[in-house]
Amino acid sequence: MGTRTVLRGGVVLSMDPTVGDFDRGDVLVEDGAIVAVGRDLPTSDADVLDCTGKIVLPGFVNTHHHMFQTALRSYWADALDIDYFLQSRAGDEALFHQYTPEDVYWGEFGGALENLSAGTTTVVDTSQCSYTPEHTDAALDGIRRAGIRSVFSLSPVFGDHEPDPRYAHPDDIHRILAAESGLIRPALGYHVDEDLFRLARDLDVPMFAHVNDGNWGRVLEEFETDGLLGPAITYIHCLGLADSSWQAIERTGGKVSVSCIAEQTLAMGRPALQSALDRRLPVGFGTDAVSIAPVDFFSQMRAAYTLQRGAVDDSRTPVSTRDILHMATLGGAQAAHLDHLVGSLTPGKRADVIVLNARALNAGPLLHAPGTVLHMDTGNVETVLVDGRIVKADGRLVDVDVNGVLDALAKSAEGLLRRSGARSILLTSCRAS
Repeated sequence: MGTRTVLRGGVVLSMDPTVGDFDRGDVLVEDGAIVAVGRDLPTSDADVLDCTGKIVLPGFVNTHHHMFQTALRSYWADALDIDYFLQSRAGDEALFHQYTPEDVYWGEFGGALENLSAGTTTVVDTSQCSYTPEHTDAALDGIRRAGIRSVFSLSPVFGDHEPDPRYAHPDDIHRILAAESGLIRPALGYHVDEDLFRLARDLDVPMFAHVNDGNWGRVLEEFETDGLLGPAITYIHCLGLADSSWQAIERTGGKVSVSCIAEQTLAMGRPALQSALDRRLPVGFGTDAVSIAPVDFFSQMRAAYTLQRGAVDDSRTPVSTRDILHMATLGGAQAAHLDHLVGSLTPGKRADVIVLNARALNAGPLLHAPGTVLHMDTGNVETVLVDGRIVKADGRLVDVDVNGVLDALAKSAEGLLRRSGARSILLTSCRAS
């Protein structure tokens, strides 16, 4: 396609109140940016993508994902948090410690493709696999090749294993910052750590911190006293936090990422969605890991919608489907610190756009667009653009050998399980004795 493309005649959900929505509208893209949204745009020199009978909206933004785990799909679907942490990290034979750079590459590449195919155009990837700089480079290569927009949160490797002499966290962030450009934005992450918070502040990069219980929330309160909290920090999970911890996050302009399905699957506690909403904090959805829970945002949106509404009482307002859609797009972009670039169909922003087929048995007749989106699934994702480039067309990823990727992931999984000595759980469970 040329440098000018118009998505013509779709139901447009811009997620920008100043732009508005259209029952029949156009989105004009030029050189990777959105230049106009409206009805019957004059675009005689543009390539036309007919969106009649379809819903056009911003791509979803996944604010927390460990894409390297793709080869371990559903391995911990039955796990409680103790099973997951012990089997993945405890001892030299734990599954994560078996990762080679090649395993990391295929996990990241396959995971990025899965997100793109499901309509997610931006992922905050918490690496957690940076055993050596070669592992980190393999992760970045996989993300780059897939063509997804990503915030790469360089994270430490945990577990009682012998670290590789080349282990370079967090110092490797300097090398990554010097080399990265384009669709990948480096960041720091994983846990509530004073040195990491200071480094992120000094380097002016985002920080993504797991806050898994109230004890870590109290540490955040101490960090506020030391001037370490600020608007460039996203707090992941935020489980069991005291009001005083939430107040510290609110006072310092923090953002929140919730992974409703993974958190409940692992029995980590009730997701903090309502607590974030009560304080009107920017909140986005994460998927955590495909080893635990599904990655597609249709599942995530429905889980969040029913979770919040299941606890509504006289003191709380039920969320709407549009509220949930906001969290999946612009709210996610805010939590990823990319809302100046993506998250809404706003002229001037980059063209990360998805087109959903509403002429399908699970979507038609189209009576209420936001509700219909929540009731869809990945099969409705027909077209995906990232930075104006079409990466999925007519329901298929462009120039991707899907079978080849699946074969590589299967080979990776076999090697990981063999090297760790883990048993096959094809017909049993990770919790089976």
